[in-house]
Amino acid sequence: MRRLLFVCISAPALLAGALFAGPAGAAPQPLTLRQAVAFALAHNSTVAASAAALASARSSFAVQKTQNLPTATASLNNIMSKSSNYGGAYAVIGAQQQSVFSQNTAQLQAQYTLTTGGLSGIQLAVAKTNLEQAKANLRNARAQVATSVTAAFNTVVQNDELVNVDRGDLQYQQLLLQNARVKERAGVAAGVDVLSARVSVARSESTLVAARANVANALDSLCQSIGAPLDTPFALPKKLALPALPAISLKKIERIALANRADIASARDALRVADLNRKSWLPQLFPQIQLSAALGNQFSPTNAVFTQQQLDNEYAAGLIPSRILVPRGTPGFWQIQAVSTFNLPIVDYGARRLSRVNYEAAVKSAKLALVNAKLVALNDVRSAYRAAKAALAQVGFAKQEARLGIESAHIKQLQYRAGVAALSDVVQAQQTSISAQSDLISARVAYVNALVRLRTSMGIFSPTNAVADLH
Repeated sequence: MRRLLFVCISAPALLAGALFAGPAGAAPQPLTLRQAVAFALAHNSTVAASAAALASARSSFAVQKTQNLPTATASLNNIMSKSSNYGGAYAVIGAQQQSVFSQNTAQLQAQYTLTTGGLSGIQLAVAKTNLEQAKANLRNARAQVATSVTAAFNTVVQNDELVNVDRGDLQYQQLLLQNARVKERAGVAAGVDVLSARVSVARSESTLVAARANVANALDSLCQSIGAPLDTPFALPKKLALPALPAISLKKIERIALANRADIASARDALRVADLNRKSWLPQLFPQIQLSAALGNQFSPTNAVFTQQQLDNEYAAGLIPSRILVPRGTPGFWQIQAVSTFNLPIVDYGARRLSRVNYEAAVKSAKLALVNAKLVALNDVRSAYRAAKAALAQVGFAKQEARLGIESAHIKQLQYRAGVAALSDVVQAQQTSISAQSDLISARVAYVNALVRLRTSMGIFSPTNAVADLH
């Protein structure tokens, strides 16, 4: 079994790549619980999917927000054409098209589509609410990772401590076997005591082998749960820390959870989206107005030359009293346009009615989901709080039970050596001691798991801060 060392690292969470960085051939640094949670957050598929959904929602919100603003564009346009013996579209009325033509246009244009009835605002609100819901879903996924990784990590700690207990039990049984052999040689004990002691030693050895296998299996499960290589070492504490419960009442913890839990926020946002979708059914009856405006300058050099030639010819022929010069450039132009479209849903009336029924059913479902999310939150808080209090009380009793059990087993061993106690009584006392020590370890792990679950259920702790003091 790999050797696990307890190392205290001051950094709150190392980057995923830096956790295994080092010289070629150097052993990776053992991960603490906080680092294991940070590593899992960077490699968990559910968290990654939630982050991708958040990025998509953020992009959709940005697009919708842009669509609710007027679009402004600037353009530069140049037209050049040459022709020969081409009458053009106006040849039928006797007008001749110029053989050489050029025109330059520079303009600024703005366009705004206004959907009356507030549909644009509703769609923007839906996009924003979807964004908030995606943020809440990501927070909830990260909190669940913290809880699951803590439970997996503490399972390794529990199994590792049980190995120490079973190792002590084996040493106890081996010493008991030595005592039985001494007494057999002295003729004060039957050979059956030696046989019984050998059975107990074999049982203890078997239990120790199984306990070591459980540690290896728990380590592999922990590595798999955080997405790390199966040979990743972890810095297991020699003894689980027992931080105090929150120094506030259960009612206040419940109020904090209802106001801050990510799943409740997500359910609340889902209800808002459903309500907004229902409201979007009515604005479709209102007209859509498209407003546009443009200003710029447009000038055709070839038209100016052609017009100047015509005026010069008329002046030479005496048709005009004085020569007129065609101005170069124009004072500019502007344009305003409004297009209104009004559609009456006559043909698809049945579909619209069914759409309204669908929206109302979605609102009802979202309301029930929000109520259920609040009930789940309250149940999580209460069950975690009660489990933590019960486990903490059990820790106190288990400490006393383990201390008395160890003392009782030691006394029975001395009594057996002195010949005033039977071997069966000694074995029974040791089994009681082992059970008491196991109960103490289980109570410690149960308290820590319940405390982390309580912290994450409140919604105010980040995943790494929820386990920061569990060194």
